[in-house]
Amino acid sequence: MTDSYRSEMLRALTGELTAHEREAFERALATDDALRAEWEHLQKVSGLLQESRADSFQPFFATRVAQRIKIEREASTLSSAETESLTDALVWLFRPFAPVAIAVVAFLALSNWNERELIGDDASFFAAIFAAVPATPEAAYVLDLDM
Repeated sequence: MTDSYRSEMLRALTGELTAHEREAFERALATDDALRAEWEHLQKVSGLLQESRADSFQPFFATRVAQRIKIEREASTLSSAETESLTDALVWLFRPFAPVAIAVVAFLALSNWNERELIGDDASFFAAIFAAVPATPEAAYVLDLDM
């Protein structure tokens, strides 16, 4: 089956064929068993897709969503002071993790401080804590980097 037949089947499925093209397509279906089998399969697939398609994604979906948001905002009786901002919600959500995050950062800083000989004794405090290793051949060898 050629791509032109597939293209024509898709156009027929969406109703884009002219009357003359439609007649020629129907004659081709009557004479070609492979084309007819492919057409029936395509119609079944299209029917299944139509059955399972969510109604919410019909045309103008974004417009309907925007209108619904506007209606909900107008119906809401909360004042702007009572509504929660995204920043406040994130702070509230991640607040329980803050002590754990601080403990992990402190552990990593102490671990890096204990391994400061990789950086050198003349390194600054922050370079030692953040393991800011200078780019030298010795550092690449110690860190097992391929150069």
